[in-house]
Amino acid sequence: MSETKHCRLLIIGSGPAGYTAAVYAARANLDPVLITGMEQGGQLTTTTEVDNWPGDYEGV
Repeated sequence: MSETKHCRLLIIGSGPAGYTAAVYAARANLDPVLITGMEQGGQLTTTTEVDNWPGDYEGV
């Protein structure tokens, strides 16, 4: 069995939201730990089309 490790903030997921959360947490000196899946970038790296992203000036 492995040793138990504690952290103040654990972020699960390496998509845009996970990375954003990690950046803001690091700015707040929370020393975040980011857990990624098989490939960094989350589901965004495997999709071919993104329809509803924030900042779309045409209003999808």
